[in-house]
Amino acid sequence: MAKNFIDSKAFIIVDAQCGFMPANENETSRKPGFGELGVTGGDRIIPNINTLTRLLGERGVFIATTQDWHPLETAHFSKTPNFINTWPVHCVANTPGAALHPDLDVAEDPMLAERFIKGDTACTSPENDTSYSGALAYNPTSLTTLPDRLRERQHTDIYVAGLALGDGDHHKLCVDSTAYDLQTQGFNVSLITDATEAVVPENRAACFRNLGRQGIRLMTTAQVIEEIESQS
Repeated sequence: MAKNFIDSKAFIIVDAQCGFMPANENETSRKPGFGELGVTGGDRIIPNINTLTRLLGERGVFIATTQDWHPLETAHFSKTPNFINTWPVHCVANTPGAALHPDLDVAEDPMLAERFIKGDTACTSPENDTSYSGALAYNPTSLTTLPDRLRERQHTDIYVAGLALGDGDHHKLCVDSTAYDLQTQGFNVSLITDATEAVVPENRAACFRNLGRQGIRLMTTAQVIEEIESQS
């Protein structure tokens, strides 16, 4: 068990990548990689995530980012995507779309957050696709998986934010898959509702209900701040 309340905490930022950010309406000012698989409102979660990274970083809380890191050829992609288990090309390894949002406080700074990648192995069909869950992500240098790293550091209570939600039930995507899988592996998971967004915005409420039924705590950024500051 971790020694105290703060030591027990970790913050996982799921796939806050350029490829999942909506493109600007003015294509001439579009940022590199934006809009590959843009999530409506995806860019609006960055300020809340940054609020948390600053607060939690000051308290010494472990912060990790996950990134889709796809090969160009994989059954995860389709020219006629169904947006359920096949998708347009996005977040291909070492391209602008795979980079973290440039305004994210931890972007490109390994001193602020440990980096984990996923989806880097080509799948042969959507049924054997392991691209979604951050519980399958690994540090590309040490090859340590995210859950193993959390256990090594004795973190038991995990805050999760990022992109994107499915419906939390039959069609989990990266955020709800990560939250659910970590909870299934024995971690106490809190999903930060105003620091995540759904691929289909109408699915947000259903996703939150479904994850809550599965034992995942739902919190806002303000509630996380209150919880952390109450222990200071």
